[in-house]
Amino acid sequence: MRRLLLLFMVLLSLAIVEKASGQILFDENFNYPNGDSLTAHGWIRHSGGQSQILVATPGLIFSNYPLSNIGNSAKLDTVGASGIDVNKPIVPDSTNSVYVSFMVNVQYASTTGEYFFHVGNLVLGSAFRCKVFAKDSLGTLRFGYSKLSNTATYSTTPYNYNTTYLLVAKYTFNTGSLIDDAVSLFIFSGAAPGTEPAPTIGPLTDATAAGDLNNFGTVVLRQGVNTSRPILLIDGIRVFKSWGNIVGVAPVSTIAENFSLSQNYPNPFNPSTKINFSIPERGFVTMKIYDLLGKEVAELVNGDYSRGTYAVDYNAAGLSSGIYIYSIEAKTESGNVFKDTKKLTLVK
Repeated sequence: MRRLLLLFMVLLSLAIVEKASGQILFDENFNYPNGDSLTAHGWIRHSGGQSQILVATPGLIFSNYPLSNIGNSAKLDTVGASGIDVNKPIVPDSTNSVYVSFMVNVQYASTTGEYFFHVGNLVLGSAFRCKVFAKDSLGTLRFGYSKLSNTATYSTTPYNYNTTYLLVAKYTFNTGSLIDDAVSLFIFSGAAPGTEPAPTIGPLTDATAAGDLNNFGTVVLRQGVNTSRPILLIDGIRVFKSWGNIVGVAPVSTIAENFSLSQNYPNPFNPSTKINFSIPERGFVTMKIYDLLGKEVAELVNGDYSRGTYAVDYNAAGLSSGIYIYSIEAKTESGNVFKDTKKLTLVK
């Protein structure tokens, strides 16, 4: 086992298992003054009436979500006969799968249901995909999803009004034809696992002449028509390429004199554990989990971090019992590079 671990560390240092996945393409925390319109902060009106989508306070909170409790939120409501629809361009991508996550708290939904969120091409046009719906069912809330249709597939699980949930919409680019891309929706009431679970809804396809996206390049908030649109708060929108980008990373201290990577605790664990790391100056940090064959099974950290110590919560509910490797790489603004690798043991 020691020889295998040593060999694996050498492979890591040679970057044989390095991958380009995990890039965060867009973050929106609505960190703007309460009452401002979204169109005053880079969002673009493309449809609907003149009633604005406004910044609301407070921001939403969700366990272990990296964008939890940052800034304010945006409120979609029923003010006006025809609500405004707004979009914001992002770094476009059309390789493999792209995810978009957000927190949502619904106060009202109609029995007919209506979609309030979707994505599109960088040049938006009318290619509306990944439509997320809210609908009332006997006094409970159901979330719905479709690739492009205005008729949704709804969750069988009932959800509560005035409760914050984390939704993750996935768009998978397939290369077989121009109409075979697939979409999936994940709905969480508790912390999202460190590895991608089975979706709540999907995968869904819609093999119509409307076709697939050219790229995942725009996020859209939609108020729709007054008779059926929901009233809700939405916050913490993130577009990303790796499931690990929705795993929680929490600051512990702003003081750090040296680089460090702690041993996970508890260890052995089932299914959750915590890993701390420290960086003495601002830098870009990645942390990944691998099996003993060198296959990446999760990405826990991928982003810029200020000087300090951070706690990473890792939920390995989707993995089998065994020994895994976790590896960190930090590159600071001054050019310093830190790499370290440790092992952890999952026992179910």
